[in-house]
Amino acid sequence: MGTSGNRKMVFKRFTVRDEKCAMKIGTDGVMIGAWASPNHNHTKSQFQIADIGSGSGVIALMLAQRFPESFITAVELEPLAVEQSRENFTDSPFHSRLECVEASFQDWALRSENDSKYDLVVSNPPFFHGKPKSPFHARNLARHDDYLNVTDLFSGADKVLSREGVFCVVWPVERDLDLMQAASVINFKMIRKCLIRPTPHHESVRFMAEFSRIYSGDTSPVNVNHTEFTLETGEGEGRNFTPEYDELMKAFFLDR
Repeated sequence: MGTSGNRKMVFKRFTVRDEKCAMKIGTDGVMIGAWASPNHNHTKSQFQIADIGSGSGVIALMLAQRFPESFITAVELEPLAVEQSRENFTDSPFHSRLECVEASFQDWALRSENDSKYDLVVSNPPFFHGKPKSPFHARNLARHDDYLNVTDLFSGADKVLSREGVFCVVWPVERDLDLMQAASVINFKMIRKCLIRPTPHHESVRFMAEFSRIYSGDTSPVNVNHTEFTLETGEGEGRNFTPEYDELMKAFFLDR
């Protein structure tokens, strides 16, 4: 049912188990966990951060390590993943600053206590649309956008983000237009984008994007900070990661 063995990934400061989760730890999650940031103009160091569709909680744990005075709320709909996140949080050195809420993002975003509260909302969301389904419900929740579509993502972010808050997402290149159309409808603008190329010999298949709100009367030009990232060298046997990937992950992975 989407689970397997006694799986765990040991990081420098915490361990993440994911055997109960339909969606296992992958490159998309760890990259956005290392890349996402609150508004760079903030002078404070204590942030309220939300991780939407948290799965095993790996993104929330990475953000807790990166922002040591901040509080992170993980929001997850699938009960076994909620259980796994909570176990991983309890076993981490950041347990006092982490919580996992069992709820849909849509319902959670409507709670009055979350109004305009968060400085950063991060998501590695279910983004498959119109693709063949798995026979396992939990895996479909984690991978397909039937229960959390892109418009709901921006609508929820609009409700819970503070005025200067940032919404950060990892997304497939093939659905770039869907993401930008939804952002425009909810009055968000892209401010940072990083294309992810598997190797130098492949085209980008994913990208990470950072959005902030567009307010009435704001006529300033939108200058998007564009970067590109290559994961692997594509040379030799096995997976040989690039120096830029090693640099991004050096605070987290034991062999970096």
